[in-house]
Amino acid sequence: MQHLWNDPDQATESNLISIAVMHNGLVLLEDCKTILRRDYSNMIDKVKLISGGGSGNEPAHTGFVGPGMLTAAICGDISSAPPVNTILRVIDEIGTNHLPGVLLIVPNYPGHRINFGLAKLRAEKMGIYVKMIIVGDDVCLENETSIEKRGLVGILFINKIAGAMAENGENLETIYNVCNRIINSGEIATISIGMKISFSYKDNLCSRNINVTEMEIGYGIHGESGICQVNSIEDVVTVIVHKLVILSQNSNEMTSDRRFPVGHSVAVIINNFGGSNQIECNIFTLEVLKQLKSLELLVQRVYTGYLMTSLDSSGFQVSLLNLSVDPNLIKYLDSLTLAPAWPKVLTAEMVGFEQTPDLESIIPTKYCMEYCNDNLSSIKAEGPMIDDRTGQVLLIIISFACEALIACAEQLNIMDEECGDGDCGTTLARGANAIKTAIKENKINGSNPFITFMHISCIIEKEMGGLQGGLYSLFFHAVAKVFAETDDQVIPRTWLNALIAGNKVISEFGKVSFGDRTMLDPLISAQNVLSNSLDIQMHPIQAFGEAVKAAEKCAIQTKFKYPDPGAHAIGIWMRAAYEGVKLKLVCQCEL
Repeated sequence: MQHLWNDPDQATESNLISIAVMHNGLVLLEDCKTILRRDYSNMIDKVKLISGGGSGNEPAHTGFVGPGMLTAAICGDISSAPPVNTILRVIDEIGTNHLPGVLLIVPNYPGHRINFGLAKLRAEKMGIYVKMIIVGDDVCLENETSIEKRGLVGILFINKIAGAMAENGENLETIYNVCNRIINSGEIATISIGMKISFSYKDNLCSRNINVTEMEIGYGIHGESGICQVNSIEDVVTVIVHKLVILSQNSNEMTSDRRFPVGHSVAVIINNFGGSNQIECNIFTLEVLKQLKSLELLVQRVYTGYLMTSLDSSGFQVSLLNLSVDPNLIKYLDSLTLAPAWPKVLTAEMVGFEQTPDLESIIPTKYCMEYCNDNLSSIKAEGPMIDDRTGQVLLIIISFACEALIACAEQLNIMDEECGDGDCGTTLARGANAIKTAIKENKINGSNPFITFMHISCIIEKEMGGLQGGLYSLFFHAVAKVFAETDDQVIPRTWLNALIAGNKVISEFGKVSFGDRTMLDPLISAQNVLSNSLDIQMHPIQAFGEAVKAAEKCAIQTKFKYPDPGAHAIGIWMRAAYEGVKLKLVCQCEL
C-alpha cells in the first residue's frame, strides 16, 4: 500500500512530534523516539513505568502515556524493538536518583526482551532501582513448545493496573508481584484473528465481501502468519472464545479444564487491527460477549477501539483478564487515567446504579406504543369514502408503485453514488417493502383515502430514514389532509389538490424550488400538466398519463452524469401507478 511518507524513520519522528504537539501534557525526548509525561521529574514518590515497541502499532505504546498509566513509551522502527542505548538513556533520564524505582513492561518478543533486558542490567550497574516484567499473553501458540507466548494487546491491562497502583503510591515490589502473578498464573489471555489487506484493484472489486478463508487465527501484530485459516465466519468467534476460555475440551465445556472458571468475572479488550470499521468492531464485540455469557462468565468491563494496530491489516484481538482472583483489579481498571488512548467506559456506578449480573442492556419504550407498533386503529376516518372495489384497486395501484421502486433499487443506488451515499434505492425500497407488506396483511384501509395515506405516511416515518423518508412522510401526510378536508366525493380535482399540497410541503421543508434538480422538479411538472389537462376537459386517466410523461421527461433533465435519483424515482413510481390504473380501471378513451 502507498503511505503518506517516503522515509519510515522520518515518519516515526514526525508521528511522535505530532503526539507531543497535540497533547501538551506530553513531551518528546530528543533523539530517543520517546514520549514522556511532561511532569515526570515531579513524580518524586511514585514508581515510574516504561514500555515500548515498534512504531507500526500506534497508539501502542505512546497513546498510553499519562497520569494513571505509563511514564514513558519508547519507539523502535516500524516493527522493531528500540535499541539498547535508547532504552538505557530513557531509564537514566527518569530513574536516576529516583528511590521508588522504575518498572519496565515489555512485550514478549526476542528483540524486545533482549534489548530491554540488557538495558536493565546496564541501569542496575549505574545504581538505578529497576525491575522488568515480560508480558506474554498470546494463548494461540501455547501448545507450541518451541514458541514462547507473544506479547499482544493484553499488555495494556498490565499498563493500566501497574499505572493505577503507581499513581496510588504502591511500591515497586508490590506492583511487580501483582503484575507478574497475573501474567504467570494465566489470569490474562489473548487471541487474534486477522489478515493483511490487499490493495490490488482486482481484490478491491469485492472489498466488502472479503474471502474469510484468508483470515488467520493467531495473526500477529507485525503481520506474522497465524496457526490456521478460518473456514467459516459464523464459527470464528466461537473458536476464538473457546480457545481463550477452555484449556482442554471434553464432552461438557462447563466441566472442562478451564482457564477462566464458571461464574468468574472478566474484563475484555477488543482491539481493532486498524482495517475494520467501527460497526464491524461493534458487531464482533457483541458476538464475543454472547459467547462469553454462554460459557457462564460475567463480563464487567469492555474496552474496544484502535488500541494496538498492525499496518495494513484487518481483524481483531480479544483479550480477557480474570477479575475474580483479585478484587482490587477492577478498582485499578476504573482508576482515572489521562492517557489519551485508553478507552473510556461508562459504568452503571458512574450514573448512580449498582452493577448487577441481570442489568439489562435493552429496555422497552414506555411511550407512543400504539403509534410505534403500527397499531393505528385510533385514526378515525375523515372525508369521503370510496366503494370497496375502488378501495381495493387503489391498494393494488399503490402496490404496483412499491414493486417498481423495489425492482429499481440497485439502479437508483448506482445513480446516487455520483453525488450521494449510494443508498437512495435501498432507502426507498425499505419503505416500499413495508407498505407492500402492510397492504398484504390488510393493515391499510383503502376505502377511506385519508386513512390510506395517513397509514402510508406513518409507515414511511418509521421505516425510512434520511431526507427521502422525511419528505415522503410529509408528502403523504399533506395528501391525507386534503382528503380529510374534502366534503363531497373524490373527483379528479381532489387528486390534483392532493398533489399540490404534497409538493408544497416538500418545497417548504426541503427548502427547494422548481429547477433545483431534486425530486420536486418532476412532481411540479406532473402537477402543471395534470392541471392543464383537466382544465381542457381531458379524460382523467389520459390526463394522468400526460402528467407521468411530463414527470419522466423532467427527471431526465435533472442529470449531471445521471438523473437525480430522487427525481428519477418519482418517474418510476408514477409510471407504475399509471400502468396499474390502466390495467385495473375501465377506460373508454383512446390512450
